[in-house]
Amino acid sequence: MSSDTATSSFGSCCEALKEAMEGDENSVPLIAEDDGVLFMSVALLQDDDDTGNTYDTPVLFCPFCGTKLQTAQEVEAKMGNAA
Repeated sequence: MSSDTATSSFGSCCEALKEAMEGDENSVPLIAEDDGVLFMSVALLQDDDDTGNTYDTPVLFCPFCGTKLQTAQEVEAKMGNAA
């Protein structure tokens, strides 16, 4: 089956996504690729010991230009959650 997503080249759809994925030298990017899946950090969760963890969600469409980047089925398959 053919796919029109760009799972191997996240950030190639527009310069804004590419820049967002790079972050800067003093911070962790809020949009990042992990194991072939593109994620966006949407929340910072504080633990009892004052360490922070992020809540990440898969990005299906580019938040800047709207290009389809991956499908829910592709994300599930790459994460090992395929039904």
